[in-house]
Amino acid sequence: MPRFQCCGISFDGEQPYVEHRQKIHGEAPQVKYTCCGIKFYTDEGYSEHRENIHSGAKPGVGRRGWLARLFRRS
Repeated sequence: MPRFQCCGISFDGEQPYVEHRQKIHGEAPQVKYTCCGIKFYTDEGYSEHRENIHSGAKPGVGRRGWLARLFRRS
């Protein structure tokens, strides 16, 4: 699990780290990724989610629509 650090504090996850940046530093981080209804503000947080939940694969990769499956097209 990546550790996020700021102001000499080590945060266990992305969400507490983002909240710290908003509250203490007045930053408004931009959402970089969304997956499974979760917003990710850092590459590390998104990568951790992909590895833990989707076994490292990018969500949606390898999925085909019903029409492609019907006609066996990739």
